[in-house]
Amino acid sequence: MRHKIKRIVKNFLKPKVLPYNNVVPKIVFHGGLIQINDTQPEDVFIVGFPKSGNTLMQHIIAHLVYGLNEEGSRSIINLIAPDIYASSHYFRFNDVCYFKSHERPQPHYKKVIYLLRDGREALLSYHHMMKNMGKEVSLNDLYSGNIKIYGGLWHEHIEDWKSNPYNADILFVRFENLKNDKLQELKRICNFLKIERSNTELKKVVQLTSFNHMKSLEQRTDWKNMKKEVLFKTGNFVRKGELKSYINEVPEELIRKFEKASKNSFYSFV
Repeated sequence: MRHKIKRIVKNFLKPKVLPYNNVVPKIVFHGGLIQINDTQPEDVFIVGFPKSGNTLMQHIIAHLVYGLNEEGSRSIINLIAPDIYASSHYFRFNDVCYFKSHERPQPHYKKVIYLLRDGREALLSYHHMMKNMGKEVSLNDLYSGNIKIYGGLWHEHIEDWKSNPYNADILFVRFENLKNDKLQELKRICNFLKIERSNTELKKVVQLTSFNHMKSLEQRTDWKNMKKEVLFKTGNFVRKGELKSYINEVPEELIRKFEKASKNSFYSFV
């Protein structure tokens, strides 16, 4: 009897390979496991230039939409709001699913929460992340635009989304506002997502996505395992949680060079 049950479970989980336009076979799993690029028009994409608060928003969505509590692990958060670069498949838990991305505008990104962060701070944070991963990326190369991150520069990413070529429904959320008045930003997000949450519930989300709580999460086993997987050599993923720390860490001439290259984007969004 035990062997029969094992055989049934094995057959249930075994993927089927179906023809896809007679070119590439498509793997379809029983139970709702779907390829990460197979999304629906009503799905929401959490987008932003790297180190602009995407991971923070991923946690906010997990708590705000799904009611995750302080016991929620990073693996659960990645399961219900998957990173498109870290996951090949996902489960459709609800009619609307959420995805974390750094992509430029895409035709199928119909509803987007776009994270805006001061580029001077985002680049510094990216520099420290690369350093923690044992990769030498100079401040000069970053702030001079010699290095393109995910194929682009900070101001290019913002300008592309500002132009909104595919007429997506976009909510722009400033990282700095999440830091200074998160409760108000949560209310804006709820309105955008058409969900209702009480002030008590919102204040709980504020607590569970605070800098101190996010820092404490890095002491948990699943965070430590994640950092090993992305080859973190030292340091933390959640760094300082401060604003304008670049003033004391980045030479002024590099800041001026960055501001000049960023042109209208810098003065429009910072």
